[in-house]
Amino acid sequence: MSDTEDNVPEYKPPQKASIDQLLSQDAEDESLRKYKESLLGNTVAGPTDDPRRVVLVAMKVIFENRPGGNEIVYPLETKEQIEHLKKSPFVLKEDCKYKIAITFKVQHDIVSGLKHVNSVYRKGIRVANIKTMMGSFGPQAEPHQITMPRHGWEEAPSGLLSRGSYTAKVEFNDDDGANHATVEYAFSIKSDWSKDE
Repeated sequence: MSDTEDNVPEYKPPQKASIDQLLSQDAEDESLRKYKESLLGNTVAGPTDDPRRVVLVAMKVIFENRPGGNEIVYPLETKEQIEHLKKSPFVLKEDCKYKIAITFKVQHDIVSGLKHVNSVYRKGIRVANIKTMMGSFGPQAEPHQITMPRHGWEEAPSGLLSRGSYTAKVEFNDDDGANHATVEYAFSIKSDWSKDE
């Protein structure tokens, strides 16, 4: 049995605190104030007319060796761009090495335990469900970028049974169970790069 928070009766999770509360606590302690600033960075509240805490900026597919360029970038800042991602499949040549980078902003408040949940479907049947812990992030002006996998590469499957069209749905959830964003994309596994339109 694992020692999670639910299984340890003595553990009481701390109450959530806003960034302003965290920064104002122990404000007279100079070293603690500097330590908090190093963890939280230069926090920014974000636009008042946009309540989102996680704002997706782009998804990038990075290849180790792909003719015509090693990156495909999908901007995700508007509804139209998110819809374009869904309708613009990319090609994975079987056995190719690739990774996916997500660029996003956090605004208004800390997002604790942000997770990337990627569900992949073929002909409507889920064939993979990959959960990646991205981390906890404070609001700041500069966007964050997480690359998955963090080390090394993913390798596309090969063989006749692997070739074909796939769809995927990515959800960005946090420790509180809140869903901050959902995007869908599509890709094909093919025997040759030249079939990339």
